[in-house]
Amino acid sequence: MSPDKPGYLVESAKYQATSPLESRIKISLWDQKAWLLNGAGEAVLEADVATGVPGKETPVGSFAILERLESKRSNRYGRYVGEDSRKVVVEKAWEHEGEPPEGTVYEGISMPYWMRLTWTGIGMHVGKFNKRTRSSFGCIRVFEKAQPLIFEKSQLGTPVEIVAESLVVMHGLR
Repeated sequence: MSPDKPGYLVESAKYQATSPLESRIKISLWDQKAWLLNGAGEAVLEADVATGVPGKETPVGSFAILERLESKRSNRYGRYVGEDSRKVVVEKAWEHEGEPPEGTVYEGISMPYWMRLTWTGIGMHVGKFNKRTRSSFGCIRVFEKAQPLIFEKSQLGTPVEIVAESLVVMHGLR
């Protein structure tokens, strides 16, 4: 992985052998990384992530995937675009602040390969970010090439553990 740009590593043979029935996911807020683990607890994929900013922190704890959607748009964060032109009129319409400009429609931010962890809107999904930078509103933004692979090896009920401490020594792929 590049020291400056988000990336991911995969142990190909172990990844291919991992079943969604046995997989689990660990996320370290300290490391800003996620690991897909197989049934033996071995890391088969490591990915850079971005978690919540101060005031919108990603919660720590044990979760299970509640919903999985390959294509999802946020109903909370987005922008207003022209109804006919689809040109952006208001770039950031966080939580539908104020009245929408006339002739516009709300377009939620795209969150591909969505995996819901809480019913209050926290989940894992593809998202753009700078490496080692917290930049979400509580979700776990995952490097774009890694999240489809994690999605493929997960299912409803897959355990996800989010911890504050470093896990690089325990799960880091090298």
